[in-house]
Amino acid sequence: MSAGSQVESKVVVGRSVGSILAILVFAEAIAAFETSMAVQLLYTPGDFFTTDLSQLVWVVTSYSLVAALATGFVGRLGDQFGRSKILVAILLISAVGSVISALAPTFAVLVAGRAMQGVSGAVLPLAIGMVRSTFPAAKISMGIAVVSTSALIAGASGMLAGGLFLDYATWHYIFWTAAIAATLAAILVHFGIATEPRESLAAAGRIDYFGGLLFGAAIASTLYGLTLSKSRGWTDFSVLAFVLGGLIALALWIRWELRIQEPMINVRMFGQRKFALGMLATALIALGPIGTMNILTVTIYRSPSSIALADGSEMALPVGLGLSATMTGLLGFITAAAAFAISPLIGKVSGRFGARMGLMIGSLLTISGLIIICLAPGQLAMVITGMVVTVFGTGFLYSGMPTVIVECVLPEQTSTATAVNAVTRTAFQAVAASVVGLMLAFSPVVTGANTFVSLSGFFLVVGVLISACVLTIVVVFFIPPTKAVNAQEFEAQVGNLSLKD
Repeated sequence: MSAGSQVESKVVVGRSVGSILAILVFAEAIAAFETSMAVQLLYTPGDFFTTDLSQLVWVVTSYSLVAALATGFVGRLGDQFGRSKILVAILLISAVGSVISALAPTFAVLVAGRAMQGVSGAVLPLAIGMVRSTFPAAKISMGIAVVSTSALIAGASGMLAGGLFLDYATWHYIFWTAAIAATLAAILVHFGIATEPRESLAAAGRIDYFGGLLFGAAIASTLYGLTLSKSRGWTDFSVLAFVLGGLIALALWIRWELRIQEPMINVRMFGQRKFALGMLATALIALGPIGTMNILTVTIYRSPSSIALADGSEMALPVGLGLSATMTGLLGFITAAAAFAISPLIGKVSGRFGARMGLMIGSLLTISGLIIICLAPGQLAMVITGMVVTVFGTGFLYSGMPTVIVECVLPEQTSTATAVNAVTRTAFQAVAASVVGLMLAFSPVVTGANTFVSLSGFFLVVGVLISACVLTIVVVFFIPPTKAVNAQEFEAQVGNLSLKD
């Protein structure tokens, strides 16, 4: 066991907490920007982009699948060889992918470039690992909160910037911007963050490449099946084959990892109560607020407030504000910025009371915001008020999910463990995205050939969201309120779960 399990984190000599944090926030912002900005390409006119949505979604899907494949690998490599080195490498790979997409002569080449960009999906686990290894113990929770919630404002910025480029320039500028930003981030990480202390890294050992590939393939297969389910339904053979195949591969991966001495991901961590409950809370949050709220928000903002009938009269619709795409993006950016602004406060709460308190507060704020929206889903002032409260809650949840995992693993396992947390969040977000549309379509308002969201469908989604938040509070209540463990505590908690026994 590395000596890192016995030491406290310290700021690397010559670097301030503020400068390191600013660089890590910028790096994570690049990843969030690349994730969200390409969504705008789904609505790009022109002959270059196919009108077949089943092909066009590969702009998003190729990124997500590679991100799922890379995250586990990258987290493990960062824990062993140095997170700053690996972070520079994946940012440069992402920049190359952006250039390929910007210069792409065909749609297939653009998708290949997007796939290379997908490695940036592993930025967050590396950034969190660097916060833990370089920040003083009193500032770790604050650092994780700021880095984690930066994804909110960066994601909103990506949607807004992508829309502006498409409206006033060309889609190429989306990728050129991503390429320049990723290159700049790599330079800042290389020159602005010194090498981490050796004691914060895992002991040198052989890399379980087979386990990493099997894990990535299992997650990618499952995510692809979930993506297909949105257009083909859950009874389609391809959907079932990819989802079930992924789950079977995941089971085989667990068996493999328990049998070898140096696994890519130590699945014995799930034998620790706090880690297992933290991952369960992450799954519930991804199914609820994180995975569903974005879709619900766009539905409320974009759905019309009324519609003209054949006889010339106006019929008021129960759900919707009828806002433009630009206004929707702007409101999303403003609310996300508000959540990012309170991220230091979120970190202080987690630092003083533990991540479990932050998760409880986030769940309660989300419930409160949803109740406010339900009081008048057609009134702009009431909806925005509820959205702000909900986004504040989301900020606590984004911060709390990785923080609760950091509290129960050793320093040299930080990036690997938070990578598993990130993959879990992504997988359950995909599940939420595949079913929220079905819930919103429940008992719709029908006018001629058009259908609109009814109060029944709206309240069904809100009910699921609130239920997920309540279950999260229950799960978090049973999480032990302990702080970071040492080597002896970790080994005692996880036990010896090897299949060899």
